Amino acid sequence: MQSDTAYLGPMTGRPDMTFTESVSSCFSKAFVFTGRASRAEYWWFALFTLLVSMVAGIIDQSAYGEPATVTAITNLVILFPSLAVNIRRLHDTGHSGWWYLIILTIIGIIPYFIWMVSKGDDRQNEYGAPV
Repeated sequence: MQSDTAYLGPMTGRPDMTFTESVSSCFSKAFVFTGRASRAEYWWFALFTLLVSMVAGIIDQSAYGEPATVTAITNLVILFPSLAVNIRRLHDTGHSGWWYLIILTIIGIIPYFIWMVSKGDDRQNEYGAPV
């Protein structure tokens, strides 16, 4: 006898974050380097960062002829929220935030990307409860 419903995996009781929830969360936790960040929070904020950086570059290009003031200010505003969400995402996969430094090596971007797309720990780990 077959069941008509498919197994959807463990439910955390909370749906994935939306784009606006993620951006709001990342800015409100700009200096919070503890805890965990879900894949949705991380990737929505990565998309936000990409879009804002592109708009800043276009503004600089059209106004000044080269990337300059607007891009620099944008990068400064996004720096700490981005760093914090990256570290919290590493925590969600069970890794120390110090592993963020692996992207400074030539081949380090490969395991880093794998960690960013991987599902976080289902259970509480040393960095807190699942998100």
